Amino acid sequence: MSIVLVHGFIARAMILFTLAAGVYGLAEFSRKKPVSPDYWGVIVVGNVLALGQGALGAWMGLNGAVPGRGWVHVIYGVVAILWIPIIQFGYNQFLKEGRAKHQETLVCAIVSLFEFLIALRAFTTGG
Repeated sequence: MSIVLVHGFIARAMILFTLAAGVYGLAEFSRKKPVSPDYWGVIVVGNVLALGQGALGAWMGLNGAVPGRGWVHVIYGVVAILWIPIIQFGYNQFLKEGRAKHQETLVCAIVSLFEFLIALRAFTTGG
């Protein structure tokens, strides 16, 4: 199995995984639940998946592969691996002390859906 094929399979998994994480987060938010260890685990696994995807992409790039849209694809890949840092930024910027804990779940869900869109866009620019 070629590395390009594996990169494509992981891309499809990222699309489905981030969508599932976002929808699950919205469901948890609607029930006013805080971020559970289970949900945080889903986010960490998704970020590890994105890091693995980025490592494969970097390996292919170092070996001369060029994605269909060039640097645009690479930029989407860099944004995808920032899933957890973007969540931390959202916590620090938008959630002040005294707010309900379930709002953290909303931040995780929104960032996960944003990552879904990034993964989808990266897939379409991979060529």
